Amino acid sequence: MKLRLIECYVPKGIFAGLESSVSEESLDKIIWSSVNEERNQTVIKILTTLSCAESITDELSTAYGGSNFRIFTLSPTSTYPRLLEEEKEESNETNNEDKKEKLTERFTRGEILSKMEDFSKITKEYILMLILSAIVASIGLWKNDVAIIIASMIIAPLLGPNIALSFSVSVADFELAKKSLKNLILGVSLVLIFSIFLGHIIPITPEYPQIASRMDLGLYNVLIALSAGIIGTLSVLISGISSSVVGVMIAVALIPPLVAFGLMLGAGYYLEALPIMILFIMNIVAVNFCSVLLFFVYGITPYKWWEKEKAKTFTIFTLIFWLLALLFMAGIIIYRENIINLFV
Repeated sequence: MKLRLIECYVPKGIFAGLESSVSEESLDKIIWSSVNEERNQTVIKILTTLSCAESITDELSTAYGGSNFRIFTLSPTSTYPRLLEEEKEESNETNNEDKKEKLTERFTRGEILSKMEDFSKITKEYILMLILSAIVASIGLWKNDVAIIIASMIIAPLLGPNIALSFSVSVADFELAKKSLKNLILGVSLVLIFSIFLGHIIPITPEYPQIASRMDLGLYNVLIALSAGIIGTLSVLISGISSSVVGVMIAVALIPPLVAFGLMLGAGYYLEALPIMILFIMNIVAVNFCSVLLFFVYGITPYKWWEKEKAKTFTIFTLIFWLLALLFMAGIIIYRENIINLFV
């Protein structure tokens, strides 16, 4: 059972009791609670399950949103005595509730937002990691060394901007969307520029195995990209999934094709670079489609009720856009030979 400890600090005198702060349904799901006075503030502490933490924090925010309040959500590593889940009656209604609870047992909106804000920041370390990943991937592609290519995937920080962009759609946070898009464009541009530069230096040709493999496109590439998007999004939704492993999965779909495309441009193989460019764009589309879809399925919405309908509409339009773009890119992969012949 995953737990969350919620601490809410509100000005002294406005606390009207726990029963007035949260709904009756939420009260039933509180494992332990306490209320203490500290200087000029009232401190509310609530221990509950992860699946109920978001609804309780939303209710506390609604109750004290007009005041100078602050809410912290902590993740206890253990508790004693050990908590046992209550046995539920085996009925269709109960089974449906269990399925819904399992589906929504994810990180809270606030926890995910904290991660996304970190992902959307442009730092010196982020730029350095991008440059190093481009250099390492270029050497791996040139030497046909899979181990070196995997190393470039591990240090490539391209997971964050893609997932943050999709999350911003789900919560209608356009400021986060601009930061994430700026971060993504910067990351792709830096990797591409350094790859083109290295393509002028490294004696590379389309016959190199790691380059040729990314020029031979098929619908299996779509499945790989979709898998990367699903796993990447689950890593920020569900606890227990290693982000480093997910980073490698995302990098499989993004870093090697982008670097291979830049190397081909730098070496002067412009026509040969077209299939690799198609692969990279298709991967970006697939990752973002899966991310937006999973955030929607797992019920990620804005906290403010008046923004929920706007976010839902925006999410549906975005899903349609990414789906159409994915089908378009799949069509290009199928008929790529005819399309490339137009440029010959």
